[in-house]
Amino acid sequence: MGYSDLASLAFTVRSADKTAGGDIGRAPVTLVQGASVVKAVSQYENPFSKVLKKGLHAMGSEETVKKVAKVTNFAADHVNYLIALSSGLKVAMAKEEDRTKTLIAEAGCFTGMILGEGWMKKNLSKYLDQLNIDKKWIPIIKGIVFVTGSISCSTLGEKIGKKIAKYWDKPLVKQEEETKTNNKQKVHEPLNIKA
Repeated sequence: MGYSDLASLAFTVRSADKTAGGDIGRAPVTLVQGASVVKAVSQYENPFSKVLKKGLHAMGSEETVKKVAKVTNFAADHVNYLIALSSGLKVAMAKEEDRTKTLIAEAGCFTGMILGEGWMKKNLSKYLDQLNIDKKWIPIIKGIVFVTGSISCSTLGEKIGKKIAKYWDKPLVKQEEETKTNNKQKVHEPLNIKA
């Protein structure tokens, strides 16, 4: 199993866990990621993948399998759009008073994931390929690092988003402090009553 296959498997498990936890927008993501894993595993030459291939061919004709593969390939190549849509669904399903905060948190989560994965796709190989270990382990290490990095970046982005959302609709200066400041600026003159 290669680097991206291992990452797909880990992401499938994570999406399935989120779906089971009530985030129904993750269900299509889980299906697509799961299909990617099935497709990847079926390409290997081992007893498990041979059984999987037979099962896939038993489900339909060669033409049907090809059509399913096309849909799976398209969806796998566009899984981040599905994740964005699932975030949008989460925002839409949030209570009206929580929508802005949910939107900011989800935007932070998605931005963190995209930035982290983008950096890793460009830089991960040049660092991990220099490791002084048996090269057969490199794809596994890359998969683990990529998944861990992606989840960490999305979690950090979500935390930053939640922190921003917490203060989003609050004034920068507390109302009480403004009132005290305004009261100090007013000069009170004592009443001068002459009888």
